[in-house]
Amino acid sequence: MAKGDRNVGWPGFFRVFTVLCAIMLLLARQGQQLTTAGSGAWQALSVYEGLTLWTVPALFMLWGMSALEEGKPQVSSSLTGLVLPAFGLLVFWGVVYAIVPPLLAGQGGNFTLAGLADLLLSAVRGDTYFHLWVLYPLIGLYLVHPVLHRFTVSASQGEVRYLLGLCFLFAALLPLWSAFRPDSVLAGLLDRLQVHLVLGWVGCYVGGWYLRHYTIGRIPEYVLYILGVLGLVLTLMGHRLTGGSREPWQRLMAPNVLLTAAAFCTLFRYVLGVSEERSRRRAVSQIGDCALGVYLIHQLWALIFQRLGLSLLAFSPALSVPLFALAFFLLSLPFAWLISLIPGAGPRLT
Repeated sequence: MAKGDRNVGWPGFFRVFTVLCAIMLLLARQGQQLTTAGSGAWQALSVYEGLTLWTVPALFMLWGMSALEEGKPQVSSSLTGLVLPAFGLLVFWGVVYAIVPPLLAGQGGNFTLAGLADLLLSAVRGDTYFHLWVLYPLIGLYLVHPVLHRFTVSASQGEVRYLLGLCFLFAALLPLWSAFRPDSVLAGLLDRLQVHLVLGWVGCYVGGWYLRHYTIGRIPEYVLYILGVLGLVLTLMGHRLTGGSREPWQRLMAPNVLLTAAAFCTLFRYVLGVSEERSRRRAVSQIGDCALGVYLIHQLWALIFQRLGLSLLAFSPALSVPLFALAFFLLSLPFAWLISLIPGAGPRLT
């Protein structure tokens, strides 16, 4: 932790806000699939999608800032303390989401031990519920965590910036250039080097640690805020300003999306996460510890709401997206907390 950083509770605030907005992102994308493209409801949902795309890289920033700041660099401790728990998390929730929909449909009597084994194999192969996809690149990052940890422990601030600059260049800027100039020399070179496939999530993972570990000056802080606002504008209106497709501006590794995530992280560290009251910081920290569990559980409530006929489109999406997201968060929180209390396995499942 950077010297003089008294606001030690800010990651909890940031984690809670990020997960709540990530739920809004999933709701917006699900709702768009149920509406006609270009309709008023679809437009409102697309705005929510653009406003919350930053949450996906922010999740990896949060995982990086905790693992790299508090974890150990040994390969054995990384495998047992990070990789295996993340893999178990994937398999467990993959099986849960394979079992629950048939149960809600009244088909629970068809399950057998052989069927359960098939579900386990399906989860291992990657056939899991859509919102669990983030666990796969997380496992990949945890596999290279010992190397990244050794680097962050021994590297100077300038060397870390160099790595982050490379990640931003190859994983964000050059792919955006290639989207608009697919026949250019740079696009062809990027396609051959494939560096962006390696550095994509690594930049978020190390970037989150950087923003937590180092104290940045006022001018870089304000520059990040300005770039974050500009990034949010480009995410929402980049296709209109350039007359092209929405897709290049709404990639998870698009520079505008990454800059927005970095700006929010900075905002919570230096402004929104400030609280001198210990009980409040402790309460938010405890909720933050359950935030991943809330993310993993909330789609169960989405399935239950769907079964009960409570649709996101029953009234204006402008209101339903934040209301449903808040409801799913609050309904999932006590269950995530209860699961976390299970001795031994609980913290590894949330």
